[in-house]
Amino acid sequence: MVKMTLEDRILQRVTGSLDLLVRLGESYEGLFPSMIEPRSQTMLAVAPTPIPGQRGGDRSYCGSNLMHDEATLLTMYGLAEMLQRPDYAIAADRYLKRFATHCADTPSGLFPWGEHSYWDLARGCIGDSRWHHEPTRRGQAIHDHLRAAPVWLWDKLAGFNPDCLVRFAEGLDNHWTTGEPLEYIRHAFIEVRKRHPQGARSCDFPRHGGFFIVDWACALRATGRLDFLEQIQRMLDYWWPRRDARDLLLIESRTPADDAHFHGTNAPAQTLSLAVSLLEAAPLLASDQVELAATMRERAAVYIEGFLRAPHDLDAGVFVILSKSHDNSVHQQMPIWGSVYGVWPASYVALTCLLGYRQTGDERLLAWACAVGRRYRSEPIPEGVQAPAMDAGLGLGLLADLYDVTGDDDWLRAARQLAVSLLDTYYPGVSGDTASLPVGASGIDWYESQMGPGFLLHALARTALLSGGAGPSPFAADYTAR
Repeated sequence: MVKMTLEDRILQRVTGSLDLLVRLGESYEGLFPSMIEPRSQTMLAVAPTPIPGQRGGDRSYCGSNLMHDEATLLTMYGLAEMLQRPDYAIAADRYLKRFATHCADTPSGLFPWGEHSYWDLARGCIGDSRWHHEPTRRGQAIHDHLRAAPVWLWDKLAGFNPDCLVRFAEGLDNHWTTGEPLEYIRHAFIEVRKRHPQGARSCDFPRHGGFFIVDWACALRATGRLDFLEQIQRMLDYWWPRRDARDLLLIESRTPADDAHFHGTNAPAQTLSLAVSLLEAAPLLASDQVELAATMRERAAVYIEGFLRAPHDLDAGVFVILSKSHDNSVHQQMPIWGSVYGVWPASYVALTCLLGYRQTGDERLLAWACAVGRRYRSEPIPEGVQAPAMDAGLGLGLLADLYDVTGDDDWLRAARQLAVSLLDTYYPGVSGDTASLPVGASGIDWYESQMGPGFLLHALARTALLSGGAGPSPFAADYTAR
C-alpha cells in the first residue's frame, strides 16, 4: 500500500471540499450557500450565534456571496488546470454565469455582494443582511465592496454578461454623496439609483476608493467611455491633498472631534491598499492615457512611503493597522491570530506588501512581509481563540507566497508545517478520504463563507502544489484581502 504524501492529503481535503460545494450548488443554479452544516451537508436555515468579533449585519443568511467565494472560485480554476479537473472550471463558470445573468440586474447596477448584501437563495432576490435584524426594513440593501474585485473576475463576469460590468461601473456613482464639498462613502444603495446624503462621518475609507478605481479601469478598458475616465481622475485626486506630513491617509476624511477612535486616526494599511490598487489599475489604461497612468504610479509610490513611515516595529512584532496623525503613535495593532471586525490579521497586510513588492521591487515591502511571516512560522493559534478561517488561509497563503517570491525553502517548510496543523484544526474529526468542508473558525462546527474558508482552500492547494514541485506559481496568489 502506497503511503499518502502530505501533498496528496492536502489536495484530498481541498478537492473533497470543492466537490461538496459543487454538489450543493447544483440545487441553487450553481451558486454556493454561505452557511452549511458539514455533517448533513445542507444549507443552514437558521444562523448559529456569531463568533466573537463577527457582526450579524455582515452575514449571508440563506444566501450566497460572490465576494466571499472569489478565492474558492480562483482555487477551482487553478486546480482545473493543475489536476486536469475540467469539471471544476465548468462549475466555476456556471456559478459566475448564473451570477452575471441572474443576480446582477439590480436597479442601481451595483451587485448584491460584499459586506452587507448577497443573493438570497431562499427567496430568489437581493439579500440584505440587516433585514434579519430589522424585519420592517425593505428595499434598503447596502453595497460595500468588502474586498478588491480582481481583474480576472471582472473579465469572467463581462464574458458572460458585458452589460453587468458597465452597469456596475455606472452604479458606483451611488457612492458619491449629496452636498458639498465632494465626498464619497463606502456604502451605497443597491435597490435605487440615489446618492447618500452626507452624514456626521464621511466613512470614505481610502481602500474603497482604490477598489472603485480598479472597477472603473476595467469598465474603461472594455468600453472606452470618458465618464469612467472622469470618475477615475476624480477619485485619484480625492485623497491626494488629504495626506498628512508623513504621506499617510486618515481612516476617513471627516470625523466628529469627540470620536476618540476615528478622529485624527491614520490608516497605514489602507494607505498601502490604495497604492497597490493604483498600481493594478494603471496598466489597464489605454495608450493615450500615459500621463494619467504615470501619475497613478507616482502617487502610489508616495503612499507606500507613508505606509512605511507608520510606527511599525518589525523586530518587536508590532504591525500597525491604525496610528494617530498628530504624533505618529500606535493606535491599534494587528494580531497574528483571532482577527475581529475592523482589525485584520497581520497576514492581510503582509500579503498586500508582497503584491506591492511584485509591482515595484521595493525590498522594504518584502522585509515587512517576511517579518510577519516569521510570526506565523513560530506562533500557533492560541488556546481558546476562535480564529476565522481567513486568518488561517491568509497566514498560510503568506508563507506559500513568500516561498514563491524568494525561493527560500524555509518558507515552504514552514507552510507545510502550518498546513498540517490547520488541517487538524479546520477539519476536526475528519479522517481518511472522507469529504468534508472546513469549519468557518477554530472551535466551531459549521462552514460559513463570511469567515473566509475560501482563503484557506486556496492556500492549502497552493502549498500542496508548490510542495509537489509543480514549479513557481502553479496558480495565482490571491491579493483581494487588502
